[in-house]
Amino acid sequence: MEPKPSDRPFWRQGDIFFVRLDREPNLEGAKQLKTGVIAEGETTGHMHRVAKSSLADGAALMTLGRDLFLKSPEAGATIVHEEHGPIALPKGLFAVVNQQEFDGLRWRSVID
Repeated sequence: MEPKPSDRPFWRQGDIFFVRLDREPNLEGAKQLKTGVIAEGETTGHMHRVAKSSLADGAALMTLGRDLFLKSPEAGATIVHEEHGPIALPKGLFAVVNQQEFDGLRWRSVID
């Protein structure tokens, strides 16, 4: 039996994962990214981003050091990308994680 959407631990869109956090980290000093751009493809220029309608409803994308977080409001948040279907996140706080791969020498981010 598949968990209902609000009980899932993570969501994925291409090479980007959204991991639900049980506890809110200290986000003091976090910088809000008002554009909502999560990641931009190096080759195509396509972007994983928070939908403008979700930003207008109160979704907040924040960076703290090298970490990226998304606060999804009561209405939830939609993440869009030109090559992937949109995903709907429920209310909550999410760590935004770029998939990693090991190339034999080091870990590196997967490029979409």
